[in-house]
Amino acid sequence: MTMKTKSILFAALCAGLLGFTSCEDMLTTESTIVMFENDNELNESTDTVYSVLGILQKIQKIADRTVLFGELRGDLTSLNNLASSDLQEISSFTVTNENKYNNPIDYYAVINNCNYYLAHADTAYKKNNDYIFRKEYGVVLSYRAWAYLKLAEAYGKVPFITEPLTNGAKADPALYDLLDIREIARKLIPDLIPFVDVDMPNYGQIDTFEDSQYFFIPVRIMLGELCLWAGEGYYEMAASYLHDYLYRVGNYVTTGYDGIWWTGSRFVSYQDRYSPLFGANSSQQQITFIPMEDEYYDGVTSELDDLFNSTKDNYYFYKATASPAIRELSAAQKCIYYDGMEKEIHYVNPDEMTNDLMRGDLRLFSVLSVDNDITDEKLSSNYNTEKQTLKKINATKICIFRKDLVYLRLAEALNYAGFPESAFAVLKYGLSNQWWEMRDDYISKEEKAKASAKGFINFPYNGPGDGFYPYVYLSATGSVSSNSNTFGIHSRGCGLAEMDTTYVLNCHPDTLSDRYFNMSEGEKVAYLDSVRAEQQIEVEKLLIDELALETAFEGNRFGDLIRFSMHRGERMGCYSDNQFLADRVAARNGSDKIDGSLQLKLKGDGTSYNQAWYLPLP
Repeated sequence: MTMKTKSILFAALCAGLLGFTSCEDMLTTESTIVMFENDNELNESTDTVYSVLGILQKIQKIADRTVLFGELRGDLTSLNNLASSDLQEISSFTVTNENKYNNPIDYYAVINNCNYYLAHADTAYKKNNDYIFRKEYGVVLSYRAWAYLKLAEAYGKVPFITEPLTNGAKADPALYDLLDIREIARKLIPDLIPFVDVDMPNYGQIDTFEDSQYFFIPVRIMLGELCLWAGEGYYEMAASYLHDYLYRVGNYVTTGYDGIWWTGSRFVSYQDRYSPLFGANSSQQQITFIPMEDEYYDGVTSELDDLFNSTKDNYYFYKATASPAIRELSAAQKCIYYDGMEKEIHYVNPDEMTNDLMRGDLRLFSVLSVDNDITDEKLSSNYNTEKQTLKKINATKICIFRKDLVYLRLAEALNYAGFPESAFAVLKYGLSNQWWEMRDDYISKEEKAKASAKGFINFPYNGPGDGFYPYVYLSATGSVSSNSNTFGIHSRGCGLAEMDTTYVLNCHPDTLSDRYFNMSEGEKVAYLDSVRAEQQIEVEKLLIDELALETAFEGNRFGDLIRFSMHRGERMGCYSDNQFLADRVAARNGSDKIDGSLQLKLKGDGTSYNQAWYLPLP
């Protein structure tokens, strides 16, 4: 089915469906953001298209905030003095009710539209022996779950509503429980499970977007996300759903092997195949994005380009850039050049690099550039003399899920499910049965047996173009096998991580001391458990850093810091490790410039739910 419309907003409004009028206060009885019973019965096949597009139009309104709330509150982005007071409030955790971004009603507009659809669509209805609403039902469940997670990441404990608000009486917030993000995740998981095998719909081309399948969140990914937030008792479920998304017969999702690498041992030239992954026309990494309008008269446009980039509209005066913290982290990474013919590893000497962004991991260098030599003769003195380009920002496609993020989420799930070596393999080697068959030392025999039994590391290779083949050098030629399509995520910017002898787990059960072999069986179990616990802590830190290196500026960071603080809290026997989050955010201006007052604010009492992390509900 091909649809050509002037805009997504136009398509949704023409349907006469799921339209809300504005209101001033969230969930007050005077709120007109309610649906009216029997106004829009979903009883035609065309309703599936227009209902989903109507919800998508509401999602557009929270797209920018997804990035801003996720990055400005984290440790990877800094604002300059040109940023508005509203943005500064977000960054300093001092958001007021008057802040233009503080509008939770927009999240509830998405949620209420979803609730209306879910209450009115008949999943048993068939036409021409096809279930008309079933595909969209799974899409809408995923939209609602995603909106709830983003709402809770922004506001903390929020009213949890799963019925459509069809009249003012139902819009009383006192009628609903205030739930935190973990509680919300656990509530939503059972709704999605029955739709895990339902395919995404395909509406063909909509406006300028040629493949509308990218508008939708796959149910398996959404379940993996929810299970990670749900915490203890759900990690194996998360690993299973995320594995099964990546490993689908006939539709394998491999990492590919594009990155930015040095091309010789002298480190004077490089090949950049990383920044093109974020190009406007690239779909290599895309899984789900929010489509935005090009022009404001067509609907909702994004302001992210003017905030993160130098444009003619902002006279080259950008407002946000990479923080000292991400610059320090990037420079601290060891980057290698591997000579496949000579089988030699060469490490970058940071002191020889005049460009700070080239001293370690090259990903930040690849996507961020600042040009001080502006020769455009048309520019007047009103323009900034410095021009910043952040290639991850795309004003018409705000990406919310991509392949590397799913792999890193799988690594997170594996680590907390008790498989830290398998998690580390995501970072260093890539997941492929070819590795496990060729080498015995990448994952210990004990973990390999347990992980294989659960199917968590089953990534087969069935022949050229069919399955997962690692980034393997051919011994005869020193070149990479043409079948290679899988490597460790750390290799995106640090050279071939598989060959880096310094990027390792310090604890490995297969290299234990002789003392281990003299233990009783009970002692061995206890000892291996202690080793695994040490590994989990080690992998946790590597994952937190890898998420920063790979997904900076994409809107995930503060949510990741919240979730990892909760993971750590489980290990400590409390709600969250507030000190962890406080230390990370307070050091965003550099390890030697800790913001003590912000650190104290975010730490709170150290282990309990801390409302200071979140925006106030108006």
